[in-house]
Amino acid sequence: MCYIVDVKWEVEYYQDSQGNIPVQDFIRRQSNKVKAKILKFIDLLEDLNLSLGQPYIEKLADSDVWELKIRHSSNYYRILYFATSGRRFILLHAFLKKTDITPKNEKKIAKVRMFDYEARCSS
Repeated sequence: MCYIVDVKWEVEYYQDSQGNIPVQDFIRRQSNKVKAKILKFIDLLEDLNLSLGQPYIEKLADSDVWELKIRHSSNYYRILYFATSGRRFILLHAFLKKTDITPKNEKKIAKVRMFDYEARCSS
């Protein structure tokens, strides 16, 4: 007999050493409709984790960073995150995507925050 185990992941927002929470700040700056859509997708990530799959999540090449893809109207929002021990996703960076590829500077911001998180928060 096979059993399906419902394993929910926890989503956390990256917080820098000054107490800033960049993804949360980004979300707060959006309209109410965009906020609702972004938060819905974060809930889906938490509930479905990596099984959310394409076209909603994608691992960035040569990186431990993943991209949560959110479309609202004609805008494309992205949240970059990584998975860490304890079944946790750490939301690192959010931005409005304006090009077909994820810009290098956006990836770099996420990677710097990931390394900072690992240096300060890993046990």
